[in-house]
Amino acid sequence: MTQFAPPAARSRLREMRDQSLTVDALYRTATNPQGAIGLLVFGGLIFLAIFADVIAPHGEAEQIRGARLLAPSGQFWFGTDDLSRDMFSRILFGLRISLYVSVAGVLGGGAVGVLIGFASGYAGGWLETILMRLVDTMLAFPFLLLGIAVLAILGTGTSQVALALGIANIPVFARIARAQLLTEKERDYVLAARSMGASPVRIVGRHIAANALPPLLVQAALAMAFAVIAEATLSFLGLGASPPTPTLGIILSDGRRWLFTGAWWFVLFPTLGLSLILLSLNFLADAVVEAIDPHRRR
Repeated sequence: MTQFAPPAARSRLREMRDQSLTVDALYRTATNPQGAIGLLVFGGLIFLAIFADVIAPHGEAEQIRGARLLAPSGQFWFGTDDLSRDMFSRILFGLRISLYVSVAGVLGGGAVGVLIGFASGYAGGWLETILMRLVDTMLAFPFLLLGIAVLAILGTGTSQVALALGIANIPVFARIARAQLLTEKERDYVLAARSMGASPVRIVGRHIAANALPPLLVQAALAMAFAVIAEATLSFLGLGASPPTPTLGIILSDGRRWLFTGAWWFVLFPTLGLSLILLSLNFLADAVVEAIDPHRRR
């Protein structure tokens, strides 16, 4: 992949890899066949979601006269639903909302969790005790149950689901971040930076975070896969976006009534969309694990 780059660019890339475990892990992930497939599939799904307005032949709620429950054909690639709406268009728009909710929830919750983990692990003392007990309290609730509890307070909707998934992701990221910081905090490079008068913020942000990031990337990929399933489950239960706004979970919920009536496409295609998301994220997670684990690399 890098053999076509100019010699100066290759030299700079090798230098960056030597300086940062994170850059090295990202490079190994991108050059791993599993990682490349995961990046290609997930990137393609994100592209379809972003440009759904341009790619979709019909609107997300547009009803087409005389097109009720039509099987896949050249005109309707994924068939139509019971309200004469194009399934291909609805899946594209549903993919956008599902990915937005999942990515926003994981990034938001992950960022807060990492800050809590780094702050508690570096500060120690009473601050660590208070923050970790709060995290333990959140961990006592199952992931999906915690999300439902948050939605019961905030109400239903796309933004509320993203916020609920973010809150549910905080404790896991906080625990991993704290464990990584406690491991890296005693390394020689941290002691050297501290002896030169570097501030705690600089030590954590400039030195420790770069080397603690690879395990967090693995967790992010896994958490995003769980978030996709959780969003689909919450939408299936009627706690997500309100119809006619499509998500993959809502489309599956609508299609379950027609599963045994011959309208197989109503359930098949949204299930394939969910499967592609989960498969690509699991490929990415496996590639990152292999990139940061020296035993698996050998």
